[in-house]
Amino acid sequence: MKQFLIFFISVFMCLNIYGQNTYSGKIIPMSNLCQTDPCLPGMVFGLETTSNNYILTINSNWIWSDNRLIVEDIEYFIDDEVEITGITTTKQDVNSNEYTELEIKIIKKLTSSSIKILSFGNKKAYYDEIKQVIVIDETLQNQSLTFELVDLQGKMILKKTDVGNTSISIANLPDGLYLYRLLKNSRIIYFGKILKNI
Repeated sequence: MKQFLIFFISVFMCLNIYGQNTYSGKIIPMSNLCQTDPCLPGMVFGLETTSNNYILTINSNWIWSDNRLIVEDIEYFIDDEVEITGITTTKQDVNSNEYTELEIKIIKKLTSSSIKILSFGNKKAYYDEIKQVIVIDETLQNQSLTFELVDLQGKMILKKTDVGNTSISIANLPDGLYLYRLLKNSRIIYFGKILKNI
């Protein structure tokens, strides 16, 4: 009986670690790659490594940016350098574009980000339907920010630098749903959705 128990535990441990690898990199926000048609917009947590970007999952679920990335009571932030042990899975979105998920089994911080709070839920860019411009929130005035607008496939549509307390015309863009990012010193500090005339 004892030998059988030792054998069972050994097999279970082998199955538990089979297929796992360790990846080092930086926590980043990533555009939601469409799994449904129509595409559901939004941003999810990802891992940027020297060789690839991965969408992070816990229990096979993406971690949406309006939630917090907490594992075993430790909170992780954008730009944290981490080491993650887990299993990768390559998948395809509805447009047959490949992406890779990384299921977190073990995660530990290597360094901490200097940016501890990101306002995922608070809008910092607004669409003015009358003037057809995007207005940057006045609380960000006098900050040297870069504004990026991307479509739902992640393609860069518009990029403007030094946009604190200003407006950006999008009159020439087709109606639709876009995602924006506001960066400071090349780090994303805010992002959200822009809905034009829908």
